[in-house]
Amino acid sequence: MEWIAVIALLLALLLWFRVISLQRQMNELRMDMNRIPSPPSAPVRQTSFPANSVLPPGSDSAELENRLRQLIAAGQKIQAIKELREARGLGLKEAKDYVDLLEAQS
Repeated sequence: MEWIAVIALLLALLLWFRVISLQRQMNELRMDMNRIPSPPSAPVRQTSFPANSVLPPGSDSAELENRLRQLIAAGQKIQAIKELREARGLGLKEAKDYVDLLEAQS
C-alpha cells in the first residue's frame, strides 16, 4: 500500500512540474505576441450618398442617371449596377448602394 502512495506522489509531482513548464511556455508566447506590431487598419470607405446624386453635374451624368433609371424600371438592376461601375469606376458595393438609392427614389 505504501508503494502505491509513493508512486501516486511521484506522478503528482511530475504532473505539477509539467504544468509549471507549460505555464512558462504560455507566458513566453504571450510576451512574443505582445512584441508583434499590430497591422495597420484598413481605411474605411464612405458608401453613403447625398439625397440627390453622387454623379458630378453635367449632361453625361444626367444621361447616365436617366439610363440607370430606365434599367431599374425595366427590372434590369444588375445591368444598371454594371453600367454605373463601368462609367464611373465605382466598386460593386458603391454602385449597388447608388442603384438601390435610385430605385428607392422611383
